[in-house]
Amino acid sequence: MPKRAPAEDAASGLGGLGTSLPGQVDSFARLAARFAGREDTELPAPGGRRGRFGADALKVRGRIFALRSRGQLVVKLPEARARELISQGVGLPFTAGRGVPMRAWVAVPGQDPGLGERLAEEAFTYVRSLGPG
Repeated sequence: MPKRAPAEDAASGLGGLGTSLPGQVDSFARLAARFAGREDTELPAPGGRRGRFGADALKVRGRIFALRSRGQLVVKLPEARARELISQGVGLPFTAGRGVPMRAWVAVPGQDPGLGERLAEEAFTYVRSLGPG
């Protein structure tokens, strides 16, 4: 079973959550705390290597389901669902800094924290269904 970062690390903004605007860190830390303690779930590692894709990631069964990139929540969903959210203007394409959108990934604008939480739950369920990474 994968190691889990303690819930108090996630809630306090530790655990590899890096530096950002205080509200963004708090929001992602709260989201991480929401998943702390769930079976097969990993939180960002304390002192994680910033700048590496997935360094600030939430994982289930070794696979990334949510991360923070450039101050935005990014979630992994089925490609059709990602396209739907982007076409509705609910989410934005995510490029991971390479200029080419990643088909199964959606950046979630931070205006509605409830939306981010719902999409993170959806991503958790989807990625967990994929099995071990």
